[in-house]
Amino acid sequence: MRRMIGPVLVGLGVFLVVAAALVRFYAYPALARVPAGYHSETALEATGAVIFNSDPEVLAPETHDLVITSKTSEDAEADVPDGDVVWVNATRIDKAEGGNFQFSTERVAFDAVTGAGVDCDACDTWEAVSDGDAVEEVPTVFEGQVYKFPFNTEKKTYDMWDGPTGEATPATFEGEESLQGLHVYKFVQVIEPTVVEQREVPGSVFGSKESEVEADMVYSMTRTFYVEPVTGSPVHRIEERVQELVYDGQHVPAFIGNVHYTDAQVDKNINDVETKASLLGGMRFLFPVGLLLVGLTMLAVGLLINRRQSAIEPGHHKEERPLVTA
Repeated sequence: MRRMIGPVLVGLGVFLVVAAALVRFYAYPALARVPAGYHSETALEATGAVIFNSDPEVLAPETHDLVITSKTSEDAEADVPDGDVVWVNATRIDKAEGGNFQFSTERVAFDAVTGAGVDCDACDTWEAVSDGDAVEEVPTVFEGQVYKFPFNTEKKTYDMWDGPTGEATPATFEGEESLQGLHVYKFVQVIEPTVVEQREVPGSVFGSKESEVEADMVYSMTRTFYVEPVTGSPVHRIEERVQELVYDGQHVPAFIGNVHYTDAQVDKNINDVETKASLLGGMRFLFPVGLLLVGLTMLAVGLLINRRQSAIEPGHHKEERPLVTA
């Protein structure tokens, strides 16, 4: 029975060393990517937002609490290169007391690990743009981080996609914080006032006697992301948005407000990400190192036992001879 101890330890040691490699170089990469068949619904809000009422009977800014719902799903049938995914997002902004304010959709292709947009002709990526009563899907190449940061987010500046400007702009690493006990990285994206389009607007909006005037839509944004770094998932996002119609030096609010995840959404995000972050963090370093150390120890002990057993085998004893007396 004792002869089996050494070989068993050697076998277990080899198994654990191989398991360590499989966990780190196979299981971890398989999990450190956005999940297949992804679907989510995210709740945001804006209290006391100022929005422009385009009803011909009003044509003026109003103050409303806004309820925002963002639904995102993977298009599993999309023709995408290996390692990429296509998500379709629909965002609806409603007044809390009832009535829709805005609705937008987009179709985005991005890398499943880095989260960065990819240029993929076969992916059919677009943004839906409203033109009066019609909605047109405008082909769009998304750049930078779109929905999330990379797995194992670093303490550095990332380019983040911004829809109104149609380009990726820097989101600067601003430090580490604790959000309800969860370790997060803080990133801030600042977009200075930019003319994003021109619109035909009734002259009365600006006190003009002309029936219509061409006004600039001037947009600025400060986005703050709180990102769990192992998964790259934003668990909280705050947008300080200023969008104004500008004509002849006059500024009329189109959408001014502080848009952010609801408290319940932040709680859900943190609960969802904590388990996955712990698992991925362990699989990337702790589990493989632990398996490797235990495996090497068992392998070394097993080899040592085998060596000692070989040294005391019967064939290695000196032959005993009977004493001869005269």
